Amino acid sequence: MTSAELFELPGGADRRAAASPPLPVLDSVSEMVQLQRRRGEMFLRVSNGPDLDVRTGARHPESGYALPGLPAWTMQPEPWWPAGATVWVARQLVRHSYLLGESNRAWLLTGQVAGRGADGEPLVAGATPVAVVGPGAFLEAESIYAAWRCRDFR
Repeated sequence: MTSAELFELPGGADRRAAASPPLPVLDSVSEMVQLQRRRGEMFLRVSNGPDLDVRTGARHPESGYALPGLPAWTMQPEPWWPAGATVWVARQLVRHSYLLGESNRAWLLTGQVAGRGADGEPLVAGATPVAVVGPGAFLEAESIYAAWRCRDFR
């Protein structure tokens, strides 16, 4: 099963996520890269959704301690990453798609890094939801990341 098959938008064909106010759904990696270029640093989070997360915050799953921000992953490539923003974004989607499920969906947010989680992920405080990641973006990401991984090193 692909990550896109695990992803279902609430309301079937509706291209807006169930949030207040409704968030746009981005269905391609290129839409995500363009948005990042316009907005600056963004983060990827996979959870029950922005409404609940922004309202309740996050806790460390093993200890139960309150976290100073929401665990998320940067969509901005690191300076040492020569493959570009498109491959970085695709890699982030593919590497974290295992978290998708019946109640979890992927969404993008902005905010300030307030610390690091136990696994080194940024903890984003003052989270502002930006968009929901649609199934088309996951399908495209799988293709981009697979092609990059099969590149010729010579």
